[in-house]
Amino acid sequence: MKYVIDSETYEKHIRDEVHLYGLLHQLAFLAGKVKDAEDMANLVETSKHYGEIAEEKFDDWLIPGRYLAFGDQDDLAELKAAELTPLTAVLKEHDAKIREKQRVASSNDPAYIISGSAFRMLVGDLFDLLAQYGYLRNRVLDVKTERQLARLQKNLSGDHPAIRRMYCRWGFAEDQGVTCYDILEAKLRRAHLTPYDPDGSEADYD
Repeated sequence: MKYVIDSETYEKHIRDEVHLYGLLHQLAFLAGKVKDAEDMANLVETSKHYGEIAEEKFDDWLIPGRYLAFGDQDDLAELKAAELTPLTAVLKEHDAKIREKQRVASSNDPAYIISGSAFRMLVGDLFDLLAQYGYLRNRVLDVKTERQLARLQKNLSGDHPAIRRMYCRWGFAEDQGVTCYDILEAKLRRAHLTPYDPDGSEADYD
């Protein structure tokens, strides 16, 4: 059975092991330096203190006392459940995310990230288009004579500078223009959207 351990839990165990190694190494050093009763008393006192530290760490590890007495692996089941995740469960969750990503893509509704500046730019352009529509609508409704209609047609002939500036902001080259919905959608997606990949699942696992 293979398991996955959280990096924080793993690193804590490493820190505890290094700490205990340091205590044991220090005791061995003190034992090798014992020359008289005072040195022995110091060794005994240090050993008691280090023993208390070891007991605190052992309590923190939540290893069942029964395991110390009998060494039965089944007694570690609760500890494994708290610290380890079966590899099969991790891969199952990973596969589920992949399938969900594929489902969203196949439904033609993929998720994207848009920068704040690009979003504000598009909102501003939509507002300008609405304002220009309202202005043009009022101009058309005000037309009463053929002369007024001719003047309006003259004003509207040629490319509107504001629209051309929008094309530029949207990512179109100077000689390009919007001729259909699909072209506008594709250009905005390439220029201002980034595919959303929260777990980096594009890369296959081994």
